[in-house]
Amino acid sequence: MNKEDILAKSRKENKDEGLEHAKNKGRKVGTAGMSLIVAALVIYNFVNGLSSYAIFAVFSTYLGFEMYGLYSFTKKKGFLAGMAAGILAGLVFFVNYIISTAR
Repeated sequence: MNKEDILAKSRKENKDEGLEHAKNKGRKVGTAGMSLIVAALVIYNFVNGLSSYAIFAVFSTYLGFEMYGLYSFTKKKGFLAGMAAGILAGLVFFVNYIISTAR
């Protein structure tokens, strides 16, 4: 494949690599920010004797679905295992939250 063929194929894909890079950078920063606020909320809840099941349910499920995205792109079994673990943990935390708040 020569240079012109590669450029023509790239143009057909209609991908903006700069935009893709910006989106990936944004996801990394967003995940880091979310992790910080999750940690702060869990610490606050611990100090005040509150449950963090809901926070763990949301965060675990998010991580599981992020692993799904990685698995669907790479097909690496480690990401598949991470997806299953994250989603399962999210469901367990969700059920615990429901049980602990039901009256």
